[in-house]
Amino acid sequence: RWPTLGSATRGADVLFHFRIFSLLINEGASNKSIKEYTDFLFIQTEPRGRQASGLSIKSNVDLRFFKSPMRAKQFIKEKKYHDLFKKDIEYSSFLGHCRLVTDGTPIFNKNNQPIIKDKFNIIHNGVINNSQSLKQKYSIASHLDSDTDILAEILSIKSCSMPLLDALNQTLDEIIGSYSLIIQLNDSNSIIFISNFGSLYYQRINNDIFLITSESTTIKKFGKRFNFSVGPLKTESKKVYIIDNKTLEFSDSISTISAPTPIKLINRSPQTLKKCTKCILPETYPFIRFDKDGVCNFCHKYKVQKYKGKIELEKTLSKYRKSNGEYDCLLGLSGGRDSSYALHILKEEFGMKPLGFVYDWLLTSQKARHNIAKMAGALDTEVIYRCGDYERQAKNIRKNINGFLKDPDLGMLTFVQAGDKEMYHYGRKIREENNLELTVWGSGFQLEQREFFVGYCGIDKTLVNNPRLYNYGWFTKLQLALFYSKKIIKNPYLWNRSIIDNAAAFWHCFVAKDDFLYLFEYYPWEEDKMEALLKEKYNWEVDSQYGENQWRMDDFHTAFNNYVYYTIGGFSEFDDFRSNQIREGILTRDEALKLAAKDNTVKFENLLQFSQLIGFNLEHVLSKIEAVPKLY
Repeated sequence: RWPTLGSATRGADVLFHFRIFSLLINEGASNKSIKEYTDFLFIQTEPRGRQASGLSIKSNVDLRFFKSPMRAKQFIKEKKYHDLFKKDIEYSSFLGHCRLVTDGTPIFNKNNQPIIKDKFNIIHNGVINNSQSLKQKYSIASHLDSDTDILAEILSIKSCSMPLLDALNQTLDEIIGSYSLIIQLNDSNSIIFISNFGSLYYQRINNDIFLITSESTTIKKFGKRFNFSVGPLKTESKKVYIIDNKTLEFSDSISTISAPTPIKLINRSPQTLKKCTKCILPETYPFIRFDKDGVCNFCHKYKVQKYKGKIELEKTLSKYRKSNGEYDCLLGLSGGRDSSYALHILKEEFGMKPLGFVYDWLLTSQKARHNIAKMAGALDTEVIYRCGDYERQAKNIRKNINGFLKDPDLGMLTFVQAGDKEMYHYGRKIREENNLELTVWGSGFQLEQREFFVGYCGIDKTLVNNPRLYNYGWFTKLQLALFYSKKIIKNPYLWNRSIIDNAAAFWHCFVAKDDFLYLFEYYPWEEDKMEALLKEKYNWEVDSQYGENQWRMDDFHTAFNNYVYYTIGGFSEFDDFRSNQIREGILTRDEALKLAAKDNTVKFENLLQFSQLIGFNLEHVLSKIEAVPKLY
């Protein structure tokens, strides 16, 4: 497996590997010319794979990388790609990849390449046929899907107990299938490449550039484009080649890095964003500001909720309670945790006889429907259903998602799926039809307070004590109406029947008088107590696919919206929810960080069900979302 190592020319400037490529820059090389090389090589390599692209740049002081599920022509236009070339780099190597997917969906970047590990970064062409059996043999985490990721994980595991070259030999001996690999070592100057099916070509060009490509024609085209004389040499199959990317000499051992500064991983992501030192809101949160201690303005203005209390709740309910066995109030049921608990409270603790109602629109989950049935049966409660026009709503949402992707402004995400707001209309209409005077909602606790909804619409408004939408103030309502109107006028892809539905939703939320009773403005919201009671007494069903946090599990669009918010903005509704829990004294900041990390994991099964209900190709839409310019 080892090559015969001959003499190598010194003094080279640039080292490239492509379809995977590596780059060495001397002091006189400009980032502009280097970027021209990488741009050209990406374009030349794109025909081999258009489903994802990736690039890592390693110097003797840091490692920067960017990868995304998009074709190379789009990838090289991205700001994050351009940002990789901004700083002067000394003795740097580049790895690039254009992906044709064999397994592991490209919409999740963990499956795309380069695969970044603590000791090395790796790019692989080919197919490992026994990757799943190896995954089982080495007890590799279930979330690792791609054969390259499994290969990298095995190599990482083995390299903990033996030299990396020995680990590589052992790993490759176990592989059934094809591989062309280039490995970029993080703690040394070495680059390793090997192929077992001959699909790697390398050439030193004018003592300045060293190229490794998947096709010999790429080297020829590179030479012609930049006026270099080339003569491709194919690698010998199954031989390990080691190059010192500082000297460009072949070596029979891994060279140590000369820089005293340890390698730093630089990849701007939601995890690396600056966050408030008190809550967990990041720097990308609309209109956020930090004081000298790093505490955000939302923490400073937050006021801990003061409940009106159970005594006041009894005084209010007693005005409507009837002694003749008739219904005395209307209760909105979603099948979620809070409304289910509200039914228990009204019936068991306050002796009310509520008439339940459900606005079952297209995206109500099956778990929610099951929970409504369980609660209604156990508490002898009649439930009136009003269903949306599923076909029309699916068509509207499908068109609005397409419109959103044409102009991905996060302020418009609430416009995409506003169909659920019809529940407020039925909260008034069914009450009137049944001669009732009170409608109750199982909400009202200000953990649900989310300033970013209006912040993304360009409105700097700090919410205090969870104001109802009706109480926002006419100036704020006008600002919102103008924002939505301008966006719709400028984007013809949003011109569909949903404009009427969204206008109605705006009216029901912001204009029609809100005379409802919100239970958790009075009654303490105690999560653990609530969940324990629902589970033990009513066998209430959690949605395990949705995660540990069951807040808003009753609606399929929640998983989609939070995926979009987190992917583009670097945070989701859950970060807001956990931050409010910190301010209320329910969680510590460390607890909130850990819980939010779990909350923000991709809920693929929920996303898949959402796409099936609406009728769109999930991978296509999520790939488009991943390609949207990030706010970080």
